Amino acid sequence: MASVSYYLRSKVQDKDCTVWLRFRDKGIDLKVPVPYLRCKPKDWKDGKCKIPSKKMSAEDLDTLNVRLLKLEGDILSKFSAEKPDDYIKEWLENVIDPVKALKIEEAYSDEIIVFIDDYIALKRAQNTSESTVKKANVVKNLLIRYIESRRHNRKTFKTLKFKDLDNSFRVDFEKYCNDEHYKISTTYRNLKFVKMVCKVAESFDIEINRHVWGWKFEIEKATKDLPKSIYLTQADLLKIEQTEMPHEYLENAKDWLIIACNCAQRVSDYLRFTSNMIVVDDGGQKYIDFTQQKTKAKMKIPLLKKVQEILDKRDGEFPRRISDVKLNLYIKEVCEIAEINEMIYNGVVKTSVKDGKNITRKVFSEYPKWQLVTSHIGRKSFASNFYEIIPTTYLLNFTGHKTEKQLLNYINKSEVEKAKSTAKFFSNLGY
Repeated sequence: MASVSYYLRSKVQDKDCTVWLRFRDKGIDLKVPVPYLRCKPKDWKDGKCKIPSKKMSAEDLDTLNVRLLKLEGDILSKFSAEKPDDYIKEWLENVIDPVKALKIEEAYSDEIIVFIDDYIALKRAQNTSESTVKKANVVKNLLIRYIESRRHNRKTFKTLKFKDLDNSFRVDFEKYCNDEHYKISTTYRNLKFVKMVCKVAESFDIEINRHVWGWKFEIEKATKDLPKSIYLTQADLLKIEQTEMPHEYLENAKDWLIIACNCAQRVSDYLRFTSNMIVVDDGGQKYIDFTQQKTKAKMKIPLLKKVQEILDKRDGEFPRRISDVKLNLYIKEVCEIAEINEMIYNGVVKTSVKDGKNITRKVFSEYPKWQLVTSHIGRKSFASNFYEIIPTTYLLNFTGHKTEKQLLNYINKSEVEKAKSTAKFFSNLGY
C-alpha cells in the first residue's frame, strides 16, 4: 500500500532546511524535496513540526503540518486515481510542485488581467484556500473596471500589461479608486496584491516595469487622520448589561455581545462555543478550549466572570446559536435600546446604483455609535479595554495575535483616552 512520510536531511539544529518526502509502494521507494516547505531540525519530530502554529509565511492560512497532511492526501489520492507507471519520479515532482511543472510547460500572457486567471489556476493546483482565490478575483474585477473606464476616456487605451505598471499608472489608479470612494487602505491592499502578482509573473520571465519594485505602502501614515473603527467602553457594556431587552431574541443577542467583549475572539469562533469546550484545571480555574477557525491556532483562554454569569443564568450553557448575519443586525438593535448614542464620525456600508449596477461603499458621516456596531466589535473592545491594564503578553494569549503590532490594530483609544491612561499609570506609581 502506498505511503508518504517526511523527514529532514540537515543536522544544523537552528537553521531552516527543506522538508523531504519519501514515497513508498510495492517496488517504489522515492525521496524528493518539497521546495516550498521548510523547518528547523530542532523544531522537527516524528515526521512533523513540533510547533503546531508554524506557517511558511504571514499570509499562509494553513500551518506547516496542515500543508504536509494535505500534500500527503493529494499524492495518495492522485496515485490511486491515475496509477502512473512510467516516469514515476517526474509524476511525483509535478504533484508536489505543480507551479514548477506548469512553468516548464506553458507560456504566460503579459496582460495582467489574463495572468491573474493563470495565477488563480496555479493557486488552485496548490490547494490554496478559497479566500486567496476570492481576493484575486476581487482585484481582477477592479482592474477590469479601471481598464473599461480608461478605454471610455481614452480611445487609444487597449489593455494593461505588466510593463505598463509605472508610477503614472499608480497615481492614476489611486485617483480612480478615490473617485469610486474606496478607502486608501483598501486601495493600498489592492496595489500590494498587484505587486505580489508581479513577482510571480517575473518568475515566469515576464517583463515587469521597474517602477513596481519601488512602490511603498505606508498605510498607517496615509490613514492616520481617517476615523478608526469603534469599540464598546466599559461604561457602554455596563449600560448594555443593565438594560432589559423586550424580546428573547434580543436578550440572546445581548448575551452573545457580552461574551464577545469578554473573550476577544472572532465571531467565527465565539458563536461555536459550547459547554463541552469548557475545561477545569487542578485549581478549579475554568477555560474555554478550542481551535481558532481562521488561523487553526490551539486556544485555551480563561473563562471570565461576565461569561460565567451568562452561563449561570442559562443552566451552564452558552446562548442559543444564531448566524453572524442575524447577530450583526440584532446587536445594533440591542445597543440602540441601551442608548449607546455617542455621535462618532465613521463609515457605514451603503449600497447605491450606478450605471445600472449595485455599488457598495462605506459612506462617512456622523452616526450614533449603535449604528457602527458589528459582530467584530467584541474582539476590538476586549483589546482596547484591557490594553495598559494587563501585560501585553497576557493580552496576546487571549487574542491569539502573534505580535504586538498586530494587536495594536485593535487598540482604538483616542489620544485623550491614552493620555488619561498614562496619567493614571504614573499616579499609581506615586509620581
